[in-house]
Amino acid sequence: MGRERGAIGRFADALEQDLIAAGIAESVRQTLATVLDELLANVIMHAQSARGPVHVHLRRRKDELIVRLRYCAAAFDPTAIAAAQMPASLAAATPGGVGIAMVRAMTREFVYAFRRGENHLRVRVAL
Repeated sequence: MGRERGAIGRFADALEQDLIAAGIAESVRQTLATVLDELLANVIMHAQSARGPVHVHLRRRKDELIVRLRYCAAAFDPTAIAAAQMPASLAAATPGGVGIAMVRAMTREFVYAFRRGENHLRVRVAL
């Protein structure tokens, strides 16, 4: 997938059609779309020294979908980010961290590795 923001929407549209064809429930499709939008947006908008495409691999295994993202950029482990604290009010809110907390809450697994100059993310979503 390309590294421009518009690529996320095009990817999401194509993935939605594939998931519908595979008989994946709407609630799972929505969860996966939210998780991938957050992760892909973070890569495209924030990855340091990024180059080349973002590779996305999806597979179904028994009662879950497993998604792997791979991209070339400076090492950054989003799983090491401290859990965001919910602000008492909108005025007290500060940007950052809420999306990662959402990914953690919506997935069975959220893991990171840096190998051979590439960032690798894996998430598992229940069917």
